[in-house]
Amino acid sequence: MTPRFSLRRRVIAWLLPPLAILVGVNAWLSYRGALEAVNRAYDRSLTASIKAVAEQTHSIAGRVHIDIPYSAFEMFEDKAQERVYYAVIDTQGDLLTGYPDLPLPSALNDSGEVLIVDARYRGEPIRLGAMSKRLYDPALAGGDAVYIVFAETTGSRTTLARDLFLDSLRRQLLLLGVGAVLIVLALGSAFRPLIELRDAIRKRGDEDLTPVPASNVPSEVGPLIDAINHHTERLSALLAARRRFLADAAHQIRTPLAVLTTQAEYGLRQTEPEEMLRTFASLLRSIRATRRLANQMLTMSRAEAVNGLMDERAPVDLTGMVKDVAMELVPLALNKGIDLAFEGPSTPVVVEGNAPMLREMVANLIDNAIRYSPDDAQVTAAVAVFGGEAVISVTDQGPGIPEAERENVFRRFYRILGQGDSDGSGLGLAIVREICWAHGGKVALRDGEEGRGLCVEIELPVRQGDDAQHA
Repeated sequence: MTPRFSLRRRVIAWLLPPLAILVGVNAWLSYRGALEAVNRAYDRSLTASIKAVAEQTHSIAGRVHIDIPYSAFEMFEDKAQERVYYAVIDTQGDLLTGYPDLPLPSALNDSGEVLIVDARYRGEPIRLGAMSKRLYDPALAGGDAVYIVFAETTGSRTTLARDLFLDSLRRQLLLLGVGAVLIVLALGSAFRPLIELRDAIRKRGDEDLTPVPASNVPSEVGPLIDAINHHTERLSALLAARRRFLADAAHQIRTPLAVLTTQAEYGLRQTEPEEMLRTFASLLRSIRATRRLANQMLTMSRAEAVNGLMDERAPVDLTGMVKDVAMELVPLALNKGIDLAFEGPSTPVVVEGNAPMLREMVANLIDNAIRYSPDDAQVTAAVAVFGGEAVISVTDQGPGIPEAERENVFRRFYRILGQGDSDGSGLGLAIVREICWAHGGKVALRDGEEGRGLCVEIELPVRQGDDAQHA
């Protein structure tokens, strides 16, 4: 047995890992954002210090004077754990003051704008800022500009950025936890109607096949409920057909069995051979009639659309099939001296249908025609095509059926008193119409030739793609 999976767990498995990944990506972006925000705040102090030194840097008669104000370092006092480095370098690369090995940014230009970059100094990461200041002193050898460089270690920046990141991460994890709880609660609420539907179906009786109500289920489950109701409807029809068959069988078989029992008991009491032979001959006729009734009832049951047998279809040549059935019933016709004839085209007339059921339909038509015709009469089975419809007709010279009774004879077990074979079951035409309707056809009863007898006509749609049209 294939293990069942939980839809709730599957939804959670699809939602929570992506959410965790999104939180991870957002955490990384949050850290980067926090670090950039801290750098912007700290870089303002670094920029102000550089500009403060630049304001106190002058050149007179080729001599550079540098007065580094206290305010340039005052901005870093709240970050006493950090180390601050500075340098003023001329255009020749000579150190004028400060740390001799403090590097210059490679992208620094003479625009006078402060450039701040990340770098390393003495094995530590630093935030390095630099700018170029023109001194406008033609007496300076090699140029009238100097480079002012300030740097600080990044421990405070990193610590502050980490603190901001952790605060943000805690909020995000809290939101993720709340979101997970809400998802679980939402799934529980979403699946509650399904659980209630399950419980309602479990409480149903064994024979309760009423439609499942779809008023309190999610719209996504609506198609499933419709499919279940459709299947239940078919199952209900199938069970109703079974119950109808059992009821009909119980009602119709009871009398023949009682007759058989009476005849057998009567035969046992006889001592004369001739009387015993007559009794057994009558018993044999009753057995044959009962067997025919049972066969027709089984055929009727199979012909009902709810059994699904009619769905098994294939191309069927009506011309060959009707001819074959007529040949099989020739011995029955000969017993009554009936001339059984067949008329049909030389080319196949093909329909889409269930061959065994169509064969049973034609057999019932010809069998009825023979049974209800007098001795030395004529029965004609014919096949033709008119206007895209295949027509099967069986004409006899029997007593016919009055127009007032022609609709009633299609009912099960209905027989016209005083007509035809006493062994008939009243199922022949009912079987014919059931099979005809299942194939999308029509059945009609008409007067026979010259108003004598009965003509049964069956119209069936010709198979698409077959162009046989016969007048």
